[in-house]
Amino acid sequence: MKKTVLLALMAVVATTAVTAQDFEQRGDRRGPDPEKRIEHQVKRLDKKLKLTDEQKQLLMEYYGEFDKAQMARMEQVRQMEMKDREALDGKIKLILTDEQKAKYDEMKEKEKEMWKEGREGFGPGQGPGRGHGPGRGHGPGRGHGPGGPGGYGGFDRDMGE
Repeated sequence: MKKTVLLALMAVVATTAVTAQDFEQRGDRRGPDPEKRIEHQVKRLDKKLKLTDEQKQLLMEYYGEFDKAQMARMEQVRQMEMKDREALDGKIKLILTDEQKAKYDEMKEKEKEMWKEGREGFGPGQGPGRGHGPGRGHGPGRGHGPGGPGGYGGFDRDMGE
């Protein structure tokens, strides 16, 4: 039992260190480089399916196209959410007094600062809207890494890993 817990802890630490190092190299918080992620996926498929060089090249292209389409969709959703948030703010301010509006604006500004600075539980990957509820990092096939529940998007499980 102790060995299992120790091995799990070591795996978490190693994964965190590798991920943090990759984030530092990229200089942002978006995650591993898309090309590296695609190469990794193709290597995993090659390991299981013994792909030809032509198949590998085509898969790299297919995954690249898919990634670009996903990023475009995500940006569209972000823009829609921003508009919705602004509309909500407008509605909220309609019912507030001038004094309440000033406090509300101050609260919003402090929240923005916390997000930027990563303080008080509002760091990357934490805080409102992150890691809770459906599609937010919990449940089958959602972000638990290799060997964890769901693996990488559930695909590893299907590949027998």
